[in-house]
Amino acid sequence: MRKKIPKLLLAIILLSLTLITGAVAQASEIDFTVKAILPENQRSKEISYFDLKVVPGKSQTLSLELINDTEEDITVYASANSAITNDNGIVDYSYKDTKKDSSATFTFSEIASMPKDIKLPKKSKKIVECTIDIPKDPFDGYVLGGLYFEQKEDDKAKEKSQGALAVGNRFSYVVGVLLNETDKEVRPELTLNEVKATQKNGNNAVIMNIQNKTAAMIKKLQMDAKLYYENETKPRYENHQESLTMAPNTNFNYKIDLKEQPFVAGNYTVKIKANDGFRDWTWERKFKIEEKEAEKYNATAVNLPPDQKSQWPWLLIIVISLVILAVIIGIIFYFKRKMDKEKKAQQEKYEKLKKSIGQSGK
Repeated sequence: MRKKIPKLLLAIILLSLTLITGAVAQASEIDFTVKAILPENQRSKEISYFDLKVVPGKSQTLSLELINDTEEDITVYASANSAITNDNGIVDYSYKDTKKDSSATFTFSEIASMPKDIKLPKKSKKIVECTIDIPKDPFDGYVLGGLYFEQKEDDKAKEKSQGALAVGNRFSYVVGVLLNETDKEVRPELTLNEVKATQKNGNNAVIMNIQNKTAAMIKKLQMDAKLYYENETKPRYENHQESLTMAPNTNFNYKIDLKEQPFVAGNYTVKIKANDGFRDWTWERKFKIEEKEAEKYNATAVNLPPDQKSQWPWLLIIVISLVILAVIIGIIFYFKRKMDKEKKAQQEKYEKLKKSIGQSGK
């Protein structure tokens, strides 16, 4: 039990840091605040999110206080979202419609419900409730989600965002929810799924889908990936990152960015190492980038020099060039031979004429 307590505390610290990052990032312009009203089955009263020990088959009601201190009425959109691991390797609670991971028995969004539209009059407070229906079948490990609150844009904000390229005009809060039933320790189980060439934000990249198949959180994941071309012993591209995080029963796409280099068609091998602080994982996967695939991505890549936009099939070009050269040589040889024949015929005519004139002079 003494070994489990530090791990639980680390998981709580990780979750609180993630939530603080998500909530405070835009707090300078947000017009409302959210406060969790912690229930009796809260594990710790010293934190500002829900960390609950729940019972199979029972419902849990979570209460939150929304406060509008401004002189304007506002509308807040709310949703109970499952935690995912985004492609930056960060636990994320902001996505409402997410695809359920194949390893998950159920997700937080499937068992939690709350009002979608919340009207907050000026200078007011309102209690909002979220109902969680705990499945009858017991589970070990953690279910992680977030109660997401986003402020609806008013007409002035809309006009401003439409008149310019607006970034960061979504004002939101997230209150995390961590559910647990037993004290049984569950360790992460990572697996490598699909490996493929793709394009991310106009940049060529190779992605490797990494899946956490258990209901365990990963607080500090270290990833190292190297990409080898054909039979080369030195990697052409690589990526090393530390302090990544993963939510329970989720997956994300770890990538190797080609930066300003084009895709080259051919056979590749990717070698990956991962460590969560307790265990090592290693994978090796071979895959192929087809010629058409390389040309497609190179043509649309935003960071490639113009001369590298299109990767020509050089072997085909060389063959065509040799054929054209052979045709030209053949044409030259044909006309040279024809001219030699004509010259020979003219010479024979001349000799014959000369001989004829010589004989008549005698």
